[in-house]
Amino acid sequence: MPPFDCELKGILVTLPEILKTIVNMKIFKHSFTTLCAMLATVAMIFTSCENDDEDNQLRVTLPDAPTTAYFDYGQTHSFEVSMKKEHSYEIEEVPEGWKVELPSKTLLKVTAPAKGAGTMSGVVKISVHRKERTVSAQLKVEVLPATTIAQNANCYILSIPNNRYKIKATVKGNSSQSIGGTPASATILWQTSKDLLGTVMLDEDHISIVTTADPNDSNKINEGNAVVVVKDADDNVLWSWHLWLTNYDPATENVTYPDGSVMMDRNLGAKSNGSDDAYNAYGMFYQWGRKDPLIMSDAATSTSNASTYGPLNTNIAFTTMECDEETGTIDYAIKFPTRILRGNEESGYDWLYKSHDASLWSTSKTMYDPCPAGWKVPATNVWNGIAEFVDGEFEGGWHFNFGGQTTFYPAAGRRSFSKGVLTNVNHDGTPYTGYYWSANSAASNKSNGLYFNIDGIENAQANYRAGGFQVRCVKE
Repeated sequence: MPPFDCELKGILVTLPEILKTIVNMKIFKHSFTTLCAMLATVAMIFTSCENDDEDNQLRVTLPDAPTTAYFDYGQTHSFEVSMKKEHSYEIEEVPEGWKVELPSKTLLKVTAPAKGAGTMSGVVKISVHRKERTVSAQLKVEVLPATTIAQNANCYILSIPNNRYKIKATVKGNSSQSIGGTPASATILWQTSKDLLGTVMLDEDHISIVTTADPNDSNKINEGNAVVVVKDADDNVLWSWHLWLTNYDPATENVTYPDGSVMMDRNLGAKSNGSDDAYNAYGMFYQWGRKDPLIMSDAATSTSNASTYGPLNTNIAFTTMECDEETGTIDYAIKFPTRILRGNEESGYDWLYKSHDASLWSTSKTMYDPCPAGWKVPATNVWNGIAEFVDGEFEGGWHFNFGGQTTFYPAAGRRSFSKGVLTNVNHDGTPYTGYYWSANSAASNKSNGLYFNIDGIENAQANYRAGGFQVRCVKE
């Protein structure tokens, strides 16, 4: 017989113990009526205990709801409801002008008011009841009209603080191709500082993203980098997007190179152009052909990864994974954006194990291009003759002057093509090596890029594609 404990007036008794007591009392000497009465009492005791236990299990939660749900005027959002041991349930609190429905015990529908027809924010409260016990769940709601970004890409520059942006959640990169599944949720995968982003949620066929303000200047966005993902009902990542939260505007802050190409004045994901500090000019690292950024170092000459945080400010770690027939595929890279895929001899030190694909990046923007809309990975020729334009001494990188426009390339090092770790970042306490991918392939398993150190510059060095390099975007 399984144990069944019940606490009565501070005394813990078990069903086997009670039955043993009945036998020891030689209950068979008593009348049948007495026996039935005693057994009924035992049944009542345990029924009471069971009911008390079920009362204590009374629950109601909103498992997929964010801390605050944001709406456009008149918009409706639906949220999953989970109830347990309830006898009844009800909507207890509704902000003025909002419409709240419980069409079933598993679904909550909330509709924001039309403009001017209600309060902008408030709390929705639902309660479940069992006898004299009540348990409630609350959802903060707010009307915050969104800025919808029309042009699709794998990277978005977000510059307005305390703003809600919406990006398309159903297509790959700058293409019209479907992500190949039905989005069921959206969330932060990682961010470079705690609370860098506010609420992230699925908003029909878009991802809704709320930005935060610089703690020291409410008029500026809180700068950093983040990746958001959409997942299917089985929690598989369908696609991911890099958010570059920055006060930088590449439309006005750019540099024209000798061949006429218009380039950003900083690396993709960087906090600055290097005019203040070389380390702030470090951007994200990229394996050639992958759309997702890999985290930078935590200091100028460090080989340790910078910290990254999840949606609840928990630490999120990037990991390395040796490529093989299972891991060395495009599908695997899409599903696991925080895994650095190490090359090996069998793969030719490409992160793709077998099918080396030179079309992932190209001189025309591709579906996997990591740059924001209107920008792309540059062709190698943008750096032709660049050594002739060196301006000054090596200072954690090289300064180049093109007709009075100066631009800085930091020596941020690279990620090893065979180990995935940061390397070539420190020589006698000074950054000394720079690697920048181009869109041009050099061989079946190699692509070209800008390489330099304190001793010289090479504009088209062939390197293994599993290496993690910086990217400097060119205007399309």
